[in-house]
Amino acid sequence: MGQPSVKVRIEALQPTQSLLAEQVQAKLKVRYAVVLLVAVCLSMAAIAIWEAWNSRHYHLHDKEVAMSNLAQTLASQAQASIKQSDTLLFSLVDRLENEGMGQAQMPRLQRLLGAQRSELPQLHGLFIFGEDGRWLANSNGANVPDANNSDREYFIFHRDHSDRGPHIGPSIKSRSTGEWIMTVSRRINHPDGSFAGVALATLYLNHFLDLYNSIDMGQNGVINLIADNATIVVRRPFKDAEVGTSVAKGPLFTQLLPLGNSGTAMVKSYLDGVERVVGFRRVEGYPLIVFAALNKEEVLTGWRQESLNSAAIVALLLAFLGTLGYRLIRVMKQQNHIQSVLLDAQEKLIEVNRSLELLALEDALTGLANRRQFDLFMVAEMGRARRSQTSLAMLMLDVDHFKLFNDHYGHVAGDVCLRKISEIITQNINRPGDLAVRYGGEEFAVVLPGTDYVGAFLVAEKIRRAVQLAGMEHTDGIEGVVTVSLGVCAYDPASQAGADDLVSAADKALYVAKASGRNMSVIAN
Repeated sequence: MGQPSVKVRIEALQPTQSLLAEQVQAKLKVRYAVVLLVAVCLSMAAIAIWEAWNSRHYHLHDKEVAMSNLAQTLASQAQASIKQSDTLLFSLVDRLENEGMGQAQMPRLQRLLGAQRSELPQLHGLFIFGEDGRWLANSNGANVPDANNSDREYFIFHRDHSDRGPHIGPSIKSRSTGEWIMTVSRRINHPDGSFAGVALATLYLNHFLDLYNSIDMGQNGVINLIADNATIVVRRPFKDAEVGTSVAKGPLFTQLLPLGNSGTAMVKSYLDGVERVVGFRRVEGYPLIVFAALNKEEVLTGWRQESLNSAAIVALLLAFLGTLGYRLIRVMKQQNHIQSVLLDAQEKLIEVNRSLELLALEDALTGLANRRQFDLFMVAEMGRARRSQTSLAMLMLDVDHFKLFNDHYGHVAGDVCLRKISEIITQNINRPGDLAVRYGGEEFAVVLPGTDYVGAFLVAEKIRRAVQLAGMEHTDGIEGVVTVSLGVCAYDPASQAGADDLVSAADKALYVAKASGRNMSVIAN
């Protein structure tokens, strides 16, 4: 206010000096236009690159979450399948240790095993082996008097270990059927605690493979079920040669499992060298790990196509903007020579415009403050907050799907809606020092001096709920009523030099609110 007006400054100069000054300014404007055009083009290119990079990160992160969820689901499925079989073994061992393993019990036991096997589709068979490895009973009805399994890994393990818990052995081919199976076994003891034999449940590997093959993992995705000793139990895609392969030197055991029992990552496969997006999880209660992974290159295929399309659009926009800017600069140069004739009219218009700006501080439709008053108020309050070290917060509010509302109900109803929302905002800011502003179109701002971001968020939520509870019908809106989204920001003198910085932070938070589903308040980071 203390600076002399443009008119006073011009009138203080001689006519020749005024003309010369205006001509210099006209040339500077052309230069500024060139700089601005280059800056805008570079900014658009930078924004396009930044958005492409963010989109890439989003694509990868989205698949990491998907793989984590898939690993959790498959771990639960594996745990349930094995638990059912293990429960049968537990009750079977208890029965054998209490009733004995004599020949008299075998026919009845044979029928019991067959009945129990028929209850679980994943079971290949149930078997009882004596302490010397001979077959005592089985669920398949096989009569193999000379068969002996004392050389099998699970038999040797239980013979040499007194542990009574379940043991999951490596995948093997059944001697009776030739099919790939997983073994779950428990030790049987004599009354004195010595080794009496083994109770064995065998599960079809196809039980797991059928589920794994039904999941869309792309052309080069994998699902592994891996034992704690780092050997592969079953792998999709299935190859006989890979069953039992050790991956102890792979990234799962060297990098990921030491950090936790579940997680996600991007690692290169130990078996085929393909980089994949990975999710893994231990199977609860059993020494197994589920490992699900998508080929990183396949994950990024969609992102690449999307980025190419975006780049083509940005290139077209830059070409259009460059052409338009070039024509504009030529017009500006052509107009420079007549600018001196218009000086008097320009001076008068400047004075009139300044007077109108000072008078027009209120929005005609809503009765709220307009952008002019908002700009003056923000400069004053930010200066006050800086000097007195007090807090200052701001809300940016946008009506959700307002264009659809106008298209459906008409612009008169749209004006009524904006006035109603203005009343709700005014009713929910009670302090005299707060300012509600119609920022433009269906966008509003609220400035809250002496308020931190927590208090501002509470005010934002009051306004949001009040608008929703007002029940203004909006068939294309959320829940059939008019709703609003809000961005919340608190003034930080260290990082926000001017009002534009605070507005930009609140606007970014508003963008996050709308992108996250609307009808919510989001605090700026």
